[in-house]
Amino acid sequence: MSKFGPRPARSDRRERLSAPRRAVLDLLVEHQDPMTVAQVAEQLGQHPNTVREHLEALVRTGLAMRDQRAPVGRGRPASVYTYAPEASFSSPEYAVLAQVLVSYLSHVLPDGPVLRHHAREAGRSWGRAILEREPAHEAEAAGAAPRRGSAAVVEHLRRLLDRTGFDPETERNGDVRTVRLYRCPVLELAKDRPEVVCNAHLGMAREILAEGDVAPERVTLEAFTEPGACLLHVTSSPDGVPPAPGSWVRGPAVTAAAAEAEPVTGVPTTDPWDGFDSEGGLTIGPHREMFS
Repeated sequence: MSKFGPRPARSDRRERLSAPRRAVLDLLVEHQDPMTVAQVAEQLGQHPNTVREHLEALVRTGLAMRDQRAPVGRGRPASVYTYAPEASFSSPEYAVLAQVLVSYLSHVLPDGPVLRHHAREAGRSWGRAILEREPAHEAEAAGAAPRRGSAAVVEHLRRLLDRTGFDPETERNGDVRTVRLYRCPVLELAKDRPEVVCNAHLGMAREILAEGDVAPERVTLEAFTEPGACLLHVTSSPDGVPPAPGSWVRGPAVTAAAAEAEPVTGVPTTDPWDGFDSEGGLTIGPHREMFS
C-alpha cells in the first residue's frame, strides 16, 4: 500500500476500549482504506460475527463509519468500515475546534503568502505553548541541551513531537538531521488545507528549535512527498542545505508585508500548494489525493 505522508495519530479514546475492540479500530486507522467484515476478520484471525459486533460498536460510539459498496451483480452490497476522524484526535471536541480554527483562518485571510505567513505565526504560538507546558523536570533536564549542538536540539524537538502525537524518528545525513513524522494528529485537516496545517506545524517546530538558536531558514518541511511519513529537515550549519526533491525551486524570501504584491516563487502545478514555498520552507507533495 503506497500512501504518501504520515498516518493518523491514535486517539486517547482507544485506551478505554477493550483490547479486541481496540485492535479492530487500530487496524482501520492503519489500513485507511474501507474494509469489509471479512477483511478485518482475516487480518485479525477472528470470527466474522465477533468482528461485526466490534465494528458496529465502534460505529455507535462514533469512532468508525459504515458505508455500502457499490452493488456487483445480485445480492446485497457488502458493508465497509473506515475509522472516523474523531478516532485520530484526542477528543471529538478537539476535532471540532481544530476544524473551526482552520476554517476561520482560511475564511478571513486571502489564499497566498499572507495566509501561509499567519499559519506559521499561529504555529509559533503553538510551539511556545508546548514549551511552557513542558513538565518542569524535563525542561530542567533539557535546559542546557540546546547549547550542546544540533543533535541535542533535534532530540529535544523529537521528544516534544512524540508527546504531541507525531510518532517521530530522527536520522542524520551529513549536515542535515531529518525528523520523520510517521503520524499526524490532524491528518484529515492537513490533507484538506495543507497550506494552513502544514505551515502551522512548521512554525511550531521552528519555535521549539529557536530555543537552541536554530535559525528559521535552517528548518524545512516536506509534506506528503513519500509513503508513510512527512520529513522535517534541520541543517546543523548555515551552509548546510536540506535534501531537496527534484521539484523544489528556491527563490528570494518574501516577507508578509510584500506578500500580496509579489507572489512566492514556486513550482508551477495545477495545485497552487504543491511545490516549494521559498519563504516558508514548506514542500507539499502532489499526492494528497491518494488519501481520499
